[in-house]
Amino acid sequence: MPTGFGWTFKTQYQKSQWEDMEYRGREYGLLIYEKLEPRIVRLTFNRPERRNALNDQLYNEFLAALHQANDDPQARVVIVRGSGPCFGSGHDLGSPPGEESPPVHPSLNPTLVDYYGLERRRCGKQEDILHYPKAIIAQVHGYCIGASEMIASMCDVIIATEEATFGVKGFSRMTLGVTNWPCFWPAESNKFWGGQLSSVIGGKRAVEAGFITKVVKAEELETEALKWAKAMAQLPTEVIAMYKEWLHGMMDIVGLGAAHRSHYTDHLALQYVRFRPDEVN
Repeated sequence: MPTGFGWTFKTQYQKSQWEDMEYRGREYGLLIYEKLEPRIVRLTFNRPERRNALNDQLYNEFLAALHQANDDPQARVVIVRGSGPCFGSGHDLGSPPGEESPPVHPSLNPTLVDYYGLERRRCGKQEDILHYPKAIIAQVHGYCIGASEMIASMCDVIIATEEATFGVKGFSRMTLGVTNWPCFWPAESNKFWGGQLSSVIGGKRAVEAGFITKVVKAEELETEALKWAKAMAQLPTEVIAMYKEWLHGMMDIVGLGAAHRSHYTDHLALQYVRFRPDEVN
């Protein structure tokens, strides 16, 4: 799909970024890959001391793990969760130099086009999770903020505790991380956020609004997520993949993909507020 910036955005039928992330011979350092049952894989973000904040290494390991699970002929369902006190606190804003990759080194005076390319790739990563050919369940407790919330919102099923917290921190109200969640979009979205003055919502409010699938007590979370995984694993792999393609294809027809890309453009506009000497403020 050509854009005004001269790039071509991917569709759900094009190659996913996780397919380029090699898992063979890889030792996971910030992620735990488990085969709970022949048909069920569990991925755990394992940076509890950083509240599972996403840096390049963790996100790349997550993509590699998705690649590994996809290549496993037995696996049908993937559970995603976080270790420690929360699911995830979003992008790691305090990573030491070298842990995060800027699109262009600051010494080269990066332009809006450079940053737009970065946002395009970020957008693609999220959509790759949405269009992943196997079922994905987000098992959420504690904070699920920013980029971590983006990952959860792209999953097929979200099971969360009553104390879970979804949303964003650090900027505007009446918004969530990725436009409006696929499970909720577009019905009632503007009406809901027009009356939402907080940047976060709890688990109970999230299930009432239709953002998540089910809310449970903390001690029931793991059991409930596994129960859903076992039920979904009874479906043939081909049925899961074809159903997801059909559903997301219908959502794309009414504009979901365009909404994602519009969000990332707006996100860039909000963060790229600067004026050069020859520009008018």
